[in-house]
Amino acid sequence: MSDDGTDATFDDHSAPDGATEVDYNSDGTADGYLVENTDGTAYEVIDTNSDGAYDTVLVDTDGDGDADAAGYDSNNDGVVDQIAYDADGDGDADIVGADTDGNGTIDTYVADTNNDGVADTEYIDSDGDGTIDATYTDADGDGQWDTTPGTTTGGSTATTAPDLTTA
Repeated sequence: MSDDGTDATFDDHSAPDGATEVDYNSDGTADGYLVENTDGTAYEVIDTNSDGAYDTVLVDTDGDGDADAAGYDSNNDGVVDQIAYDADGDGDADIVGADTDGNGTIDTYVADTNNDGVADTEYIDSDGDGTIDATYTDADGDGQWDTTPGTTTGGSTATTAPDLTTA
């Protein structure tokens, strides 16, 4: 994560000026840092697997002390490739995104649009241009996508529906 918390890369293993270093695993070595802003918002950057590289950022966007968004570098390349966002503040991720093709851009989003704890909509950018090409929904909550493969919202067409049970 850059020093100002704005980009989606983990630059190095040093805390920016004004940050509080934190020893999350109590081994005597700082493995993350916390930046608290004057408006109550904050972010934490953490090395969760103790390999010497930051891989997780947690963001409190509304100053309530709870993380509203998280970014993860799951393959240790220094780039966030998974995100989660709690849009309604209930502690559950309402939107989860992933870089499914490894190009450094989040291209698939799964959302719980009716707040029942189950993903019911998936948005896919199948050609990596930043525009959602396909949207799948499970409007009746039966665990099956109601839209058919090939349904598009513009751009290219996704050819197969994602597996709802793994979303």
